[in-house]
This record gives sequence, structure tokens and C-alpha cells, in this order.
Amino acid sequence: MSEQKLFTEQADLLLHYLNQQRHDWLNHFQVLLGYLKLGRVEEGEAYLRRITQEIQQESAIARINCPPLSVFFLTFHALHHDIRLQVEVEQQLDLARLAIEQETFCRLVFDLVFALKNHAEDAQDEQPSLLVSLRDGKDHVLIRFDLIGRVKAAGSQAVELALRSVRDYGVAVLERVHNDKEWILEISIPCRT
Repeated sequence: MSEQKLFTEQADLLLHYLNQQRHDWLNHFQVLLGYLKLGRVEEGEAYLRRITQEIQQESAIARINCPPLSVFFLTFHALHHDIRLQVEVEQQLDLARLAIEQETFCRLVFDLVFALKNHAEDAQDEQPSLLVSLRDGKDHVLIRFDLIGRVKAAGSQAVELALRSVRDYGVAVLERVHNDKEWILEISIPCRT
């Protein structure tokens, strides 16, 4: 792929993301204006607090010291509409401390998210919702994937394949729950000493 074509594709994606962000902000302002016009100050304040928390979480995501993963999480909703992704990052999390190479770590997270996104069962009452939580465990980082909904067998196979690709890096599975209502995977990734 030529550099010009790659630049054009990246510029198109960035423009799409910025347009989505602008649209979201306009919606937030309209909701707040509606609350003000109706004299519903308490509801407006609650809405503003929720938006502020979302912005703080986006800021924490941007500061995890892993730019490809930050961009992936922050642009996900602009590019994918078939699953709701929520990301919770502990403040001051530094992924540069991981013992695994950044590219390998990102590939693992991308593969796990897309395995769940692409293999969530279609016949569900609501859009699948995936919560990805990242926490600092002192000498390791904990990552939890919590999907509300069911995953097809092919999704579980894709997850196993992704986990096998990093078994030599000391990645450990701490929790695994798969039933009709939820799908949970928590893994631990060691940090450099």
C-alpha cells in the first residue's frame, strides 16, 4: 500500500471519528439545554456529572502509555456499531511496564475484543455489551472482559487461539465464566521488575 493511500485512509478514519465526536457533543448540549428549558436543574446536573465522568475515563484511557490501544478504545464506537464497548481504566495505569512487547499486547486485546464482537450470538434481546477493565496489580496488570450475552463456539475458539499466542509471556487466566447470560475472562499480564 502506498504511503499516500495509507495517509488518505487514516485521514478518512480520523475525520469520521471527529464528526462522530462533534455529533455526540451536540447531542449532549441539546439534552442539557432541554433540562434548562424545562427547569429540571437537578437532572441537568446529574447528566453533566455523568458526561464529566465519561470525559475523565477517556482521559485515563489516553494516558495508559500505549498509544495503539488508546486509539483503539477511543475510536471504537465511531467505527463499530454492533456491540457496545465500555472501557474502565484505573487512574495512573502505565502499560509501558508490561513484560510483553507492546505490539503483542495490543494484538492480544484487539483479538479478544474482535473475537467477542464477531461471535456474539445474534438472537439476543439487546445489543451485546462488553466491558473491558484494566487495573494495576503492582507486579502485573489485570484485564477483565465482561460480555453481557452469549458467545458462539467459534468465538470461544478464537479466544483460546489468542491466549495460546501469549502463553510464553506469563499471561495467566484468573477467571473464566461462560454461561447463557454472561461471558467473563480475567487475565493477568506480568510487568517488568
